[in-house]
Amino acid sequence: MAHRHLARPARAALAAIFLVALIYGTKAPGHTAAHASMARLRPPPALAAGDADRDGIPDALEAALAARFAPIVVLDARDRTRPASIPWLLARFGSPAAARDGLPAALRPGSGDPRDWVTYVHVYPRSDGGINVQYWFFYAYNESLLFFDHDADWEHITVVVGSDGNPRGVAFAHHTNSTHGDLRPWSEIRAVGEHPVVLSALGTHASYPNQDAVGWLDRVSGCAQVEGCADPIWRTWQAGGLVNVGERDAIVGSAGVRAALAYAGRWGGQGHFPRSRPSPPGPLHQGGFVVDGLQND
Repeated sequence: MAHRHLARPARAALAAIFLVALIYGTKAPGHTAAHASMARLRPPPALAAGDADRDGIPDALEAALAARFAPIVVLDARDRTRPASIPWLLARFGSPAAARDGLPAALRPGSGDPRDWVTYVHVYPRSDGGINVQYWFFYAYNESLLFFDHDADWEHITVVVGSDGNPRGVAFAHHTNSTHGDLRPWSEIRAVGEHPVVLSALGTHASYPNQDAVGWLDRVSGCAQVEGCADPIWRTWQAGGLVNVGERDAIVGSAGVRAALAYAGRWGGQGHFPRSRPSPPGPLHQGGFVVDGLQND
């Protein structure tokens, strides 16, 4: 009967793998193939002036592009966790490292004041002459099903701008597609003017372009249009505004924000198996943030 005892853990393992696939699977994985051949090259030289992050792009152009394509994030009204910001966290802990024992449950809801909803921007050049504009969103907590909760939820999307200055597509990061994201051509993007609409998943805050793209167990707002939507609408260039983070070796911003972004450790607790998992590092130390500032799309 020994084979029966061996079969039980095997079945449990298969069930766990299947469950993870359900939680992190998406309905449209094919769009990530465009990023499979990304090649990192040496970045262009820094400009003599007006280039604080030394990536070869004028600061004024970075600010203009960030404002031009700043996303509209549709939050789910049922979500108990709201966005926040680095200063919001620093005011309560002093540094991300001080939160390593975990965020108190009272802080998990984030901020109810939209003025604390800051979007962090990373603008970097591509080898084809275009520019990518990346937007990072910070939530105090990821509240998911089963054992996937964690402190400090960083999510992002990337707007791909062609060498002609026109938008070519948007990559929506979520779960296993978080390194670069689910790339959609601009023709498929729901936008208000040139502001792409992002559906933020209930609790996990994964980013989606529409309801049809949502993963198996994620839930998003059912609004078909931004106007008239009863769910919270986060116009990122308003609320807490946009903050350029620069490059990893040339971080910009206030001293407190620069120190927090330079910190390479986790922004919260290690998690408590099986209920939760370790918190992630900050955006500059995640795979989705391009170290050398240059890549093919």
